[in-house]
Amino acid sequence: MEDAEIALMLCLLLIPIAIWLQVWVKGRRVERQNEMGEEEWQTTGRAFVSIILEGTAVIGGLIIIIVASGGVIKYIMNFYM
Repeated sequence: MEDAEIALMLCLLLIPIAIWLQVWVKGRRVERQNEMGEEEWQTTGRAFVSIILEGTAVIGGLIIIIVASGGVIKYIMNFYM
C-alpha cells in the first residue's frame, strides 16, 4: 500500500473516535441534569474537573474532525482531480 492510502485509512478511522468523544461529553452532561434540566455538581472540585475534561474532549474531537476531513479532502484532490 502506498502512503496516501494509509493516510486515508487513518483519517477515516479517526472520524468515529471524534464522534465517540462528542457522544461521551453529551452523555456526561445529561447525567448531571436535574428534573428542571439544569446541570448539578456535588462539589466545586468535580465541577472543575468535569469542565476541564469535557472541554478538552470537545476541542480534541473538533481538532480530530478537522485533521481527518483535511486528510480525506487532500486524498480526493490528489487522486481524482
